[in-house]
Amino acid sequence: MHPMLKDRLHRQRSVFSPGHRIRMNILPMFMNIFVPWSIFIGVLGISSFWMMYTHAGIGNTLIWLAVGFWVLCVVIALNRRRSDPDPAWFSYFALAVGIAVFAGWFIGSDIFNKYSLPYYMIKDLKVLGHLDASKERGQNVMDAGIIYFADGNKIDAMRSWHFKQGGTYCVAPIIKGQPGSAMPETQSFDFWAVGKDCCSTSSSDFRCGAYNNPLARSGIRVLGDEEGKMYRLAVEQAETLYGIMAAHPIFVEWSQDPLEVVNSWNQHGFTKYVISVIAAFVVALFGVSIASCQFAWMGRAGDVNEVETFDNPGWQRGGYNSAI
Repeated sequence: MHPMLKDRLHRQRSVFSPGHRIRMNILPMFMNIFVPWSIFIGVLGISSFWMMYTHAGIGNTLIWLAVGFWVLCVVIALNRRRSDPDPAWFSYFALAVGIAVFAGWFIGSDIFNKYSLPYYMIKDLKVLGHLDASKERGQNVMDAGIIYFADGNKIDAMRSWHFKQGGTYCVAPIIKGQPGSAMPETQSFDFWAVGKDCCSTSSSDFRCGAYNNPLARSGIRVLGDEEGKMYRLAVEQAETLYGIMAAHPIFVEWSQDPLEVVNSWNQHGFTKYVISVIAAFVVALFGVSIASCQFAWMGRAGDVNEVETFDNPGWQRGGYNSAI
């Protein structure tokens, strides 16, 4: 047999060679399902809950370590592709880890900002009961997270107003007495019910929170800096419009059961976390299934030229060159 032909026949063929199927190993398949999924769970949990509130530095460090692990996977995958053109799980693993890290980070940040952060901030503040808005000053309750107002305290919708910036920020003073005329003993309207996009832009019309619930007499403190600035501008316009004063305004969302509302934030955040974990497992399983099918079908087709060439008597006699 011709030496060149002998070398070609005995050389280990690539998976891209027709008729040569890749061997499927179950261990890499399981690793490509559970390792990215575990990374997703870890990054999602770190960025969603208490660690980002109490130990943000440690949380961010752990997330950046996960990013560093992804970069390492990418480097290994690129080196593997340069040294061996055959398909392997390295590239898929790097892609899956990257998606897991950044998807977990993005979804976790959304859960934290929408649910966990407000929940932890309110929980760290005091719960005040039987507060009389006509006698108490706002500067004395700056550490309050939930406020239960005394009997007779209500929303004064007749002196409500708004500020429009992107959305409509609505405010209405909380008073004790006749709406539209009652004045607090402190001479300062320091307690305001607020809401977004729930009032008219042309008149005193406040329809935010539990405004129409006669049993509602409490509020959840609004702590966001950006929202607080907008509500403060709305209060300043109300001061000018109605000739009143608000020295230290405290903004609350009017509610019948503020503790239930606050606890629901934590429940919603955890529910979204669980749904995301389940969805991530389904995506990981589906991705590995598709990749496995793709690998399994490589090399199934026969090579017509290979059959005709190797069965040709000319090659069996030592090759065409020797026959010339």
